[in-house]
Amino acid sequence: MGCEIVVGGADAAARSAIEDLFEERDRIFSRFRAESELNRVNESAGHPVRVSAAFASMVALALDAAHETDGLVDLTLGTALEAAGYDADFARLRDDGRPPMSGERGHWRAVRLLGRHVSVPAGTCLDLNGVVKGKTVDDALALVPGDGFVGAGGDLATRGGAVVALPAGGTARLVRGALATSGTDRRRWVRSGTIQHHLIDPRTGTPSRSRWRQVSACGATCVAADIAAKAAFLLDDDGPGWLDARGIPGRFVAADGTVHANDAWRHSLAREVACT
Repeated sequence: MGCEIVVGGADAAARSAIEDLFEERDRIFSRFRAESELNRVNESAGHPVRVSAAFASMVALALDAAHETDGLVDLTLGTALEAAGYDADFARLRDDGRPPMSGERGHWRAVRLLGRHVSVPAGTCLDLNGVVKGKTVDDALALVPGDGFVGAGGDLATRGGAVVALPAGGTARLVRGALATSGTDRRRWVRSGTIQHHLIDPRTGTPSRSRWRQVSACGATCVAADIAAKAAFLLDDDGPGWLDARGIPGRFVAADGTVHANDAWRHSLAREVACT
């Protein structure tokens, strides 16, 4: 998944199982492995295709995320990512002089899931990274015996508490649950001299112009925290209020480095951050 995995509290057997789990999810859901199930589904766009139970479960989760966020976290943005220039594994991205293009807007409601059959409109490419990493962190934590934590690319889930480093400095003690951060500081590249990033706004089909550089959100699970952070990032100025309306602690770092915490975050700090 192009990120470092950090595990605490796991014995050798659990560490091996967690490594296998992340490798399996990458093998199924990577856009950059020709043999992945995701690419097989995308190549079959326009026709229903039978998928594995694991793939069907992740599509169901992604559709739920789209519904809960009114389409802000959308699973149909694969072509938009490619149009922005994210058309190879991140470590291999180079500015080849081609200008970035506008991609298709999100249209998650056109995806159909019936049991283990998925139907994607012709010309649409799924990208499930909006839920895969967070769900894999949650599933990996379940493999840790007793108290411990699992982190992947800055997203962390814990059972038993952990001190978490925060973007732009500082720490918070996460009592339980998860903390996830979405931002433009890592997955960004240059295409024909224009800075691009991976957080596509499904309303435009182009990289978001949100004023936030990073948004961190809490959740009972890592996938829930990740979904909330992405939605709040894309909502720009409305992000803090959107999280507050749902009782979700959120911390926002603006492009100039200033930090803003929503009311739920400030209240949680007063009693330590319990992401439930």
